[in-house]
Amino acid sequence: MKTTNDDYLSTSNWYDRLLNPFLSHIRKSLVNWVVVNKPKRILDVGCGTGKQLSLLPNNIDAVGIDISDAMLAQANIQAAGKCKKGDAIDIPFEDNEFDLVISQFALHEKDTDIINLELSEIRRILKPSGLFSVTDFDIPVKATLISKIFGSGIHQVEKHAGDEHYKNYLTWMNRGGLEKIMLNSGWKLVEDIPFYKGNVRLTFWSIQN
Repeated sequence: MKTTNDDYLSTSNWYDRLLNPFLSHIRKSLVNWVVVNKPKRILDVGCGTGKQLSLLPNNIDAVGIDISDAMLAQANIQAAGKCKKGDAIDIPFEDNEFDLVISQFALHEKDTDIINLELSEIRRILKPSGLFSVTDFDIPVKATLISKIFGSGIHQVEKHAGDEHYKNYLTWMNRGGLEKIMLNSGWKLVEDIPFYKGNVRLTFWSIQN
């Protein structure tokens, strides 16, 4: 397993309090999708504090992995027993094990090579009929004043997230954002829900044969 410094050591305690006002409606939309579509087994890759897992119905078999011990400490409080340590490029589960894999704001912060390795692992653990749900930053289809304001706000937040994080975010956006990157990686878009005037999208992807 890849070792890394824990980037969330100083932020894990207040992470949810800071971001919940901006993410709660996105997380609820994913919960609504799960309730309607009823995937039997779910993996949250980069589960963080376990907040999304804690919102899913109790009758759903849902687990998570994260590389950060600090985040896992929080996850073990609000999603007790559901999260364990694991690296997204070496996921500790068998092939074809999950109906739905979730990634929320976890791809844009990584460099291109790591993203490609992670996407390969997702393909491995997904059932052939499974879906990969990615929530992340995108470039709005239609540029409006409001979409530009949201985009500028996101840019400022990312700029203060650390040098490497910011560099990877810029690369992500220069590559075209969420949809373009996923399409170019060989995934097929099944469904998407835009937020913040298209600067953020909740998407669902199938494995392209």
